[in-house]
Amino acid sequence: MSTASHPPAAVRSGLRAWYSRLAGLSRDARLYLFGGALMGIGNGALWVHLNLWYKAIGLGEQTIGSLLSVAAVGATATAVPAAVWIDRVAPGKVLAVSALGFALSLAAPILWPQPTFLFLVALASGALFTVHWVAAAPFFMRTAAPEDRADLFGLAHAIETAATLVAAVAVGAIAAFGHQWLGTERRGLELGLVGAAAVAALSTPVFLAIRCPAASGTRKTWRDQLAARDWRLLGKLVFPAALIGIGAGFIIPFMNLYFRNRFGLDPQHIGAVFAAGQVFTTLGFLLGPAMARRIGPVAAIVTTELASIPFFLTLAFAQSLPLAVAAFWLRGALMQMNQPISSAFAMEQVPDDQQAVTNSVRHLAWNLAWMASTQVGGWWIERDGFAPPILAAVVLYLCASMSFAWFFAGRGRRAVPTVA
Repeated sequence: MSTASHPPAAVRSGLRAWYSRLAGLSRDARLYLFGGALMGIGNGALWVHLNLWYKAIGLGEQTIGSLLSVAAVGATATAVPAAVWIDRVAPGKVLAVSALGFALSLAAPILWPQPTFLFLVALASGALFTVHWVAAAPFFMRTAAPEDRADLFGLAHAIETAATLVAAVAVGAIAAFGHQWLGTERRGLELGLVGAAAVAALSTPVFLAIRCPAASGTRKTWRDQLAARDWRLLGKLVFPAALIGIGAGFIIPFMNLYFRNRFGLDPQHIGAVFAAGQVFTTLGFLLGPAMARRIGPVAAIVTTELASIPFFLTLAFAQSLPLAVAAFWLRGALMQMNQPISSAFAMEQVPDDQQAVTNSVRHLAWNLAWMASTQVGGWWIERDGFAPPILAAVVLYLCASMSFAWFFAGRGRRAVPTVA
């Protein structure tokens, strides 16, 4: 009888396979995954609860959108310099500095919630988290065997997503307790955010234990880093991602406000919705590499993006909370499913000495797109509600999927290597 007829057995088999892959990774890769889980707690608090804290101190959606845009400015300004830094400094040190700085930037606004300071901290937060992710992809390519890379990308995303799940539940619960204990929603959220920042800071010594040295060879200047060998290929890798970034920026940063404004959910229930969604997203990250091995990375990326569109449309018009929650979960799972596939695919298309700059330019394009559209999204939502920006995102996602398929159709049968 087939394994498919016994779902529990299939799940156990899948978990054993993933455990085997994890055990087969290098010491440095496992340290990264552990540190990433701790840092993911802080990122989860920022993703789910920081906007709610902004709202609790009296900021409007347009101002919140401006803060998110400033974070994208920091990410944009850091992307290419980060590539130079990564080539010159051991990755463990790069990851440790970015983790400690990110943790401090999560707690600092609470100490002095003045507008100018909030914008400066948002700028630093975006820059520091970008350094973390720009450093990760070249590090993965150096520390993992070719047949393990797609799985390492998937595991890294899955573990940090699972940490976000923990943060969404824990920070929401701490915020609810703090609300009762300290008397206001704002103070409760601050208690939860400080706790998440403390956990994120614990990733610093973990990253410092990574032994991988700095990249060998001649150190490159900014000009050398930007002298990519194939800008046409890089443009094809970047353009669809930028379209996705524009569409996502219109609405994704405001989904916690979507559930608060449209359905009246409180921070604890919003945290629970996001936490449950992370279960689906984590499964998506783990299933993505297997899907790419079966149908090829290009087909997997395009399929997941197109499949997310009906759920976006549901979010635009849903007046039923259960329907909106289900659409939110499934849309997120499908879109995040292709993240490890697209990251590994992009790194495999370029020579080793161009991986850092390729990853930097991809982040640069994403953050430029996010920066512009988040600012517009906050203004648009405040004026017209959530439906119009969601519909605009649908159009952009469709264009991104079609352009990626057009650019890489000839490589669509090249699948991610299968793990033996």
